[in-house]
Amino acid sequence: METRFQRILLAVSLSLLITISWITPTQANEKNNSTVDVDVERRDVLEDILDNENFEVGVQIGIMSIEDFGTNTWVSAHFSYHITEFFYAKALYGQSEAGTTSFENLVNVPPLLTDEQRKLSYYGLNIGYNLMPGEVFLGRDFALNSVFSIELGGGTTTFAGDEKFTVNFGVNQRLFLNDWIAWDIGMSDYIFDTDIAGENKTTHNLNFTTGFAFYF
Repeated sequence: METRFQRILLAVSLSLLITISWITPTQANEKNNSTVDVDVERRDVLEDILDNENFEVGVQIGIMSIEDFGTNTWVSAHFSYHITEFFYAKALYGQSEAGTTSFENLVNVPPLLTDEQRKLSYYGLNIGYNLMPGEVFLGRDFALNSVFSIELGGGTTTFAGDEKFTVNFGVNQRLFLNDWIAWDIGMSDYIFDTDIAGENKTTHNLNFTTGFAFYF
């Protein structure tokens, strides 16, 4: 009985080996003979219509806190050239008008400055760096491309009948409404020396703005 069982098991094993040896070459031949036809439609790319908006023109309105002279309206405009994806150069002009000092308000003294001398204007050149390009989500299903930038530069401030060398440090957030216009939000500090109050000191004049930038 045991011998008969061994013979049956041996016969089944030989049958399986013969079947496997016959199937494997057949499948391999079928794979080798099969070919894949790839038909990729090529498109013509017109390089002259690709977006390369390296120039930017912007206008802003906001407030400027002139140290010792209160907070007043600020208006400005700029022209930028984007050197690379991250670096850009910005030429800026802005102006405001100083108010009266707390000393003038409390003590009955002649004004420290004339109306013409209270006008403040600034022009200069900044270098900017795009630090965090990304997206800002306004709601669940709506997002705008954005970029956060830092800027450092210098220029000249005309104030109180004198011209002062000015260092300008600022941060900037732009939300792109489409590929050629962006909502521009910024904060800057204009740092220059003054001796209007009788002693020479370094003043920090904070500036908050919002406006629009146009790319071309």
